[in-house]
Amino acid sequence: MPRTPAIQPSKDAKRNKPWRVDIPARVSPTGKRQRFFFETKADAQVYAEKQRIRLQNFGSQGASILPPAQQEQAANALALLQPYGISLNEIVRDWISRKKASEASITYEAAMDAFMDWRKRSASYQRSIRQTRNRLASLHGRLLNEITPECLTKAMDGMTPSVRNFTIRILGGLFNFGIKRGFCSDNPVRRLDLSQRDPFEIELYTVEEVAAIMTAAEKHAAILIPYLAVSFFCGIRRAEALRLDWSAIDLHEGFVKLPAAITKTRRGRHIDISENCRAWLVARAMESGRIFPFSENVLRDRLGDLWEKHKVRTIKHGPRHAFASYWLAKCGDINKLCQFLGHDDPETTFKHYAKAATKREAEKFWAIMPKAAPKVVAFQLEGAA
Repeated sequence: MPRTPAIQPSKDAKRNKPWRVDIPARVSPTGKRQRFFFETKADAQVYAEKQRIRLQNFGSQGASILPPAQQEQAANALALLQPYGISLNEIVRDWISRKKASEASITYEAAMDAFMDWRKRSASYQRSIRQTRNRLASLHGRLLNEITPECLTKAMDGMTPSVRNFTIRILGGLFNFGIKRGFCSDNPVRRLDLSQRDPFEIELYTVEEVAAIMTAAEKHAAILIPYLAVSFFCGIRRAEALRLDWSAIDLHEGFVKLPAAITKTRRGRHIDISENCRAWLVARAMESGRIFPFSENVLRDRLGDLWEKHKVRTIKHGPRHAFASYWLAKCGDINKLCQFLGHDDPETTFKHYAKAATKREAEKFWAIMPKAAPKVVAFQLEGAA
């Protein structure tokens, strides 16, 4: 039978608290050697006496407290843990912690639903969350705290790099949301790498295509003209344009003021209005009210009807890309363009839009005018050379 260790204070003059009590690993509650330091010898003696009493109660008397079967289990458990340098107490605490987390957790689908309803979100972001929820069918029914990086990797197998990266960003927000509410204790997305995407060039509407779209709207769908004008000639995102009010458009001073409440980044910005944009807007301008006073579903239907008239290919984010490319070709001020677009990184913006359009094409783009408007001879954008 191992000898009960003598727990006595010792002096260590090199420390601010010179009195020390050592607890050997084999009798330590953690299974590892512990050292405790005290300012006075009396304090150290009191602590040492408490530890000797603990050993007497749970050491020499432990055999009578635990029945033989439990003693055997404890001995086997300690033998299994010995190669890993971890104590039985640590294992038990970890199990209890995971048990409590499991009881507090909710399923992946329920967490996704709560995440989507957490706060007011744009219709497009809600749609993205819903698509991600449904796309990862292999996670359905699993508790959020039980989902591992391996589970996520398997669930996203076969996705294109762009879809996988977008899914990772949605999941990152989901797990951060879950941690704050006690649904999980870790964010497994932090251990996933984004996919390397192949270099690509943005698709761009030609000047002729933009002119065809605007002409078709003038003939067949006048209600779409304000929306199309601020999309093509101000580079405003679809969701922002749907929330844009006429009161934010100052045709006299020549700018659109996007309030922070309606922007994707929740930061306000100003965009200069070109002469051709002004010409498209002026005949339909109002004091207030949304520039397109219907829902996104109605907008989608109206744009679909308009497509039957012009038959121009559909490019995702095409109007915004057209604005950025033709504006940069005309004016060359990348920092100003970033302000208009709401971007933080001029280098990335320049990489996407530099040389996407020529100056000759840009001159034609910024001269696209409604048929009913008088021809504007002088045209100058801020920043133009």
